Formats: sequence, structure tokens, C-alpha cells
Amino acid sequence: MLKPVRTTLRGLLVAWSRLGRAPGWHYQVVEQWGARLNEPQGVPTTLVNGTRMRCDLADHVERQIYFVGLYEPIEAYLLTRLLRPGMTFVDGGANVGAHTLMASTAVGPAGAVLSFEPVPATAEKLEAHVTRNQLDNVRVNRAALWHESGTVQLGLPLDKLGNVGAYTIRGGDPASTVDAPAVRLDDYVQRCGIERVDLIKLDVEGAELFALQGMRQVLERDRPTLLVEICRTTCLRFGYEPQAIWELLNGEFGYLGWAIGESRAASHEIADLREVEQENVLFDRCDAPGVLSAPWDLKSVLRWARRRD
Repeated sequence: MLKPVRTTLRGLLVAWSRLGRAPGWHYQVVEQWGARLNEPQGVPTTLVNGTRMRCDLADHVERQIYFVGLYEPIEAYLLTRLLRPGMTFVDGGANVGAHTLMASTAVGPAGAVLSFEPVPATAEKLEAHVTRNQLDNVRVNRAALWHESGTVQLGLPLDKLGNVGAYTIRGGDPASTVDAPAVRLDDYVQRCGIERVDLIKLDVEGAELFALQGMRQVLERDRPTLLVEICRTTCLRFGYEPQAIWELLNGEFGYLGWAIGESRAASHEIADLREVEQENVLFDRCDAPGVLSAPWDLKSVLRWARRRD
């Protein structure tokens, strides 16, 4: 396909996204055709906060960032509403850095973003995006959050070869295996003299329980708000049920939980994680956070995510 044709088709798909019409059909078209509209060095885009990225459209996450505005836009929207200037944010499983870039401007020069991405090639892209945007309040760490310090081996499942965000510590195609450092957040915070952690995002492909076990001191000391992806399939790959996360956070530290739906009305408090198959869950030690009282829904969030230069 000729470059002018690719450029035109990309522009049409981006324009369609800004209309906010038929997001389901838009998603399917992007997933079917988006990779064919790639360029050898990727394609540049601008996020809603003005930061810039270069996206490889052959990758699922980067494709969604380019054509939709953000990957998992509801999660990104909630994070930016939870963050305040001066806060410290931990991005566990940062991928190429969209949430890191959004958080950087939200916490401002007085705040800090601690970004963890263990896959070497992905971490390299993350670092490039942070450097390109001159984000001095971001620390990129080429490491996995884990329950002990050391080295972990990650692999990409055969059915996820077009999504590098699916690298996991357990399982995957042996041909894709990479080694990476692993750190306990408690050790990292102590070593770096981090005085407080306010908000943690965890999307680490089933390793969430182990990452949480490595931050017990932070959870006790700072009581940070947590936004955690819960997926039964990836949890079982690590040999535990999602309920184990609830028993740790609620039973040991008194956290309450809210399942995040496609609108404020569809988001609700939960009593446990026994029936959860795949949800983003917001954990806090108080009443429902303010982001669950202000009106929002998928369409309004998509309009927000697509409001870019």
C-alpha cells in the first residue's frame, strides 16, 4: 500500500474516532486494518494532555493509542482525576508509557511518576517517550514489580504475539523469552527515599498478587489508592484465584473495592472478587472516591481522549 494511501486512511480512521459514532465498529475496523497502515518508524500522535508519542501500529496497545486517543481510556480518565499536583504515582506495567505521560502532567513538577516496565524493547520505547517530552518528574525503571528482588523470565503467549503488553512472568512462547530485573516496591521506596506513594496502577498480567505482596510496607504506611486489573485467567496462570487479592487488600489492610464499568452508573462497590472474571477495580480505604460520584460514561470519556492536537 502506497504511503499517501496509508496516510489518508489513517486520517479517516482518526476523524471517525473524533465523531464518537459506533465505537464498537471503529474498534473492529482499527483492529482488522490498522496494522496495515503502519510506517517503518511508527507514526506520531499527540495525547490529550499535549504529550507526544510515536506508535507502532503493528502492536495492539499502540494501535489503540493512535486511533482511539488512549489505551483503556476510562482507566486513564480516572487516573487523571485521582491525581493532584505534588502526588507520587506508581505505574506498574507501564508499557510504552501513555499512562505515565498523562500522570506526569497531572502531578506536575512537584510530583513524581515511578514507572516500571520489565520488557527491554518496550522499556526502551517508554524511555524515548519520556525523553522526547522532557518529563523530568518521571523515573523509568526497567524492572518488574514482584514479591522479591532478583531476576524474572517473561514470555509472550502465542495468541498475543501482536500485543507486547501481554508479556507475562509465567507462560509464553519460549522464542519470545526475555530476562528482566524484579524489585519489591518496599525495597525500592526505601532505597530511593520516597517519602510517600499516593496512587498505584497495576496491570502486570497476573502478577498483581505478587506485586502487592512486595509493597506491604507502602500499603501500611501510605494507604495509597490502587487501580488494579483483575483477570481470572492470568491469575490462575500464577496458581491463585482473584479472591486472594481481596483477602490481602481487604482482610489485611482494610481496603474497599469498586468495579469500574463503562459509566459512573455501571461502576459499583463490590463485596469480594469471587465472581470477577475481568475487571479494573479501584481500591481505597474510605468511602467511594470522588471520581465515582461525578458524571461520566464511555462516550464522554472517548470524546475527552480524542480531544488532541
